Amino acid sequence: MATRANDIRFNIAYHPTPYPQAMRKDLVQIGEVCDGVYIPVTESDLAYMANKIKYCIETSKELDMVPMVDLWGYGNLFACGAVPSLFTVQHPEHNCVTNTGRTIPKSCPNKPAVRAFFRDAIESFVEVYEPGGFFLDEPGWGLAGYLGQLTDGEWACRCKDCMRLFRERYGVTMPRTVTRQVGQFRAESMLRFLSELCGYVKACGEHFVTSTCVMTSDAKSFQNAVGKTRNLDVFGIDPYWRRGDALSQEEFVDRHTGAAVTIGGKHDLEVESWVCAWQLNAGEESDVYYAAKLMASHDIDYLSAWSYRDHVSWTPCTKPNQADPELVWKHLRRAFQEIRRGKIQIVT
Repeated sequence: MATRANDIRFNIAYHPTPYPQAMRKDLVQIGEVCDGVYIPVTESDLAYMANKIKYCIETSKELDMVPMVDLWGYGNLFACGAVPSLFTVQHPEHNCVTNTGRTIPKSCPNKPAVRAFFRDAIESFVEVYEPGGFFLDEPGWGLAGYLGQLTDGEWACRCKDCMRLFRERYGVTMPRTVTRQVGQFRAESMLRFLSELCGYVKACGEHFVTSTCVMTSDAKSFQNAVGKTRNLDVFGIDPYWRRGDALSQEEFVDRHTGAAVTIGGKHDLEVESWVCAWQLNAGEESDVYYAAKLMASHDIDYLSAWSYRDHVSWTPCTKPNQADPELVWKHLRRAFQEIRRGKIQIVT
């Protein structure tokens, strides 16, 4: 792990524009303060805008940044803005089934066909695009809001494969309520899934970086399980504090970044903490500066932000008081530059 502020490496998530000249301009600016760039890639991107992704990866490497591919929403198993998985739509037979018997638009990680899909996707991506590594963002069993809603007490997955594995593990039928054993089974299932995906990456080359990020709302048992992922290089957390939260920004960031450092240390992983730089309100632009400084005071290896210029295109048109994306970027750049020089203290 990094022991000094100037050992921290800086990254930011960047959603590639389809216009090469504009993309290069963005990446040049990012390269002035960042060591790497996280590129959210959906299945639809590769199906319909493959050259955009290729150009982004190649330009990032040209500018001496590490391009990390975020398998954004693949299988609807990882975080995504609002672009459903093509695989999940095309193969509903591999989807999760809730405890109510309802099939939901989320591929089940316990199904061999789902794992084969990810293996083929990773191997193909490495062969065609040669990224620096892969980012498995916010893995989990929940259902993204844009895909629908789970009812009270409804959870996944209780499909035939999950029920079979549960019986093999515990010798009883899988309950319809979330018991301690069910919670343990879900965490262990995700651990096996992530370990297998990271194994696919490392099989392509040990130099490819494997990274993941848990949410602060995830149960501690789930976070600890993810920390045990085999062939994982970087364990991350996203303390996305927003004004109005019960805790102060300092308390929130310190609590969750500290927890990630503890988990990373336990499993000899590098640690990453994420700054909330998306969908901010007017007047909140400086929050990214303070968050970055607070995170850098911990023994982390990577300080990253989601995302470049406040990811403004994803903000609803009806959302009032939107933050100034240029000002968000200005505050983030300032924080990264000061931290790189070893200045951790907050300068008002």
